[in-house]
Amino acid sequence: MKTRGNDGWRAPRRTPITEKAIDRAVAAETARAAHEHHARTVWYDRARDAVILLLRDGRIFGAERARIPSLADTTPRQLRTLQVTEDGAFLVLPSCDLHINVDGLVTRLFEGSPAALRRSAARSAGATTSVAKTAAARRNGQLGGRPRRAA
Repeated sequence: MKTRGNDGWRAPRRTPITEKAIDRAVAAETARAAHEHHARTVWYDRARDAVILLLRDGRIFGAERARIPSLADTTPRQLRTLQVTEDGAFLVLPSCDLHINVDGLVTRLFEGSPAALRRSAARSAGATTSVAKTAAARRNGQLGGRPRRAA
């Protein structure tokens, strides 16, 4: 059943949020996040000197060996033995007794990308406040808000 507001707009009937619904949502998100960056397979691309991952969700991710500090001193011959654990959570290099967490690797390399750095800087710049920024927002509000852009 839908209810009609004063402006004639119909809003769906709201279902109360229960503790059980919250627990289900948290469990689903935890399960999804636990497998977000798990690898299906890994290989070493000698031509590009890069490690390439096929993630379980179908994304392909690669990075030059020099950008992965734990692999910087390995040889191409050693990298040919690079494997993924059965659950996809780790890369294993048996010849070096090395285990690399896939989620940590992907997250670290994405966080260091120029686009991620720009987004982070823009987010922190937008969150700052000042007397001038507050005054400008107040003036714009009195004028009807932000000016429209020219088409």
